[in-house]
Amino acid sequence: MDSLTRVPLSQQAAEALLDAIGSGRWEVGEQLPGELALAGELKVSRSTIREAIRQLAARGVLTSRQGIGVFVTSATPTDGWDRLARLGAIAEVVQVRIAIESRAAALAAAEHDGSDAETIRRALAERNAMAARAAPGELAQADIAFHRAVVAAARNELLLALFDSLRPRLVASMGGLLEIMDVTEHDAHEHTAIVEAIFARRADRAEALTRGHLLGLADALRRRS
Repeated sequence: MDSLTRVPLSQQAAEALLDAIGSGRWEVGEQLPGELALAGELKVSRSTIREAIRQLAARGVLTSRQGIGVFVTSATPTDGWDRLARLGAIAEVVQVRIAIESRAAALAAAEHDGSDAETIRRALAERNAMAARAAPGELAQADIAFHRAVVAAARNELLLALFDSLRPRLVASMGGLLEIMDVTEHDAHEHTAIVEAIFARRADRAEALTRGHLLGLADALRRRS
C-alpha cells in the first residue's frame, strides 16, 4: 500500500485497506496486522487507522474481536440499501436528540450556575477545536460530551439519566453522520450561539437554536438519502 498524504486520511486509509483486501493481501477470516504496523505502513496516526477500521466495520468488511484483533469478514462492502438503512437509523437518533436536547437547552438557560458554565465553555472549546482536525469518531465523542454538559446544566436528573443511557448510540450515530457530512465553520457558530443564549438565560432562544441546529442535521441527512 502507498503512504497517504492528503485528507481526509481516515477515508483514504479505509480505501487503502479495502484495496488491499480486494487484491487478496488478506483473505476473508484472516487477521489484519496491528494498528501500529498499519499506521507505520500508511504513515498516519493510530487514531486514523482506528477510524478507518471502524468505517470498514460499518460497511461489513471488518470485525473487531475484543482482546484478539481485527479480522476480514467480507471483501465486498455493503452499500446501496444498507447505506439508506444506516442513514435512516441516524435520522431516528437525531429526532430523539431534538426532543431531549432542545428542552434541556431551555432548562439549562434557567438553571445553570457558574460551575456548569465553566464545564460548558471547556466542552465547547474542545468540540470546536477538534472540528477542523479530528477523525469523525473523535469529534463525535467531543460533540456529544458538549451536549451532555448542556443537559447536565438543566438540573434534571431523569433527563440526564436518559441522555446517558443513550450516549453510546448517540456517539455512534454522530460518528456515522460525520463520515458523510462536512463539519463547517457555520456548525461551530451554531454551537457557540446556543451557548451564548444559555449564558444570557434566554431559554426560548436556546431551545429554538438547538432545535434548529438538529433539524438542520435531519434535513441534510434526508438530502443524502
